[in-house]
Amino acid sequence: MSNNTNHLNEIIISMAKKRGLNKTFCPSEIARQLALKENHWRSLIESVRLAATELIDKGQLVCKQHGEIVDIRTAKGPIRLQIASD
Repeated sequence: MSNNTNHLNEIIISMAKKRGLNKTFCPSEIARQLALKENHWRSLIESVRLAATELIDKGQLVCKQHGEIVDIRTAKGPIRLQIASD
């Protein structure tokens, strides 16, 4: 795993922990936080989703859609991320 991926994973987990067990967040929130220019965040979404996928595979995050846990790899449309409960 590269340093960039590690850093991205840390940012995602930090956001998830800040939100807590009962709150979710959109991957675009992370992308917007990282974007150097206002419109640049869209180009970062795929990287954020890939990093989130790794964290989901490790059992640290869940991906939700309409309040239900879904597979991030097959989910179509907007998703939300949430820290995984123990």
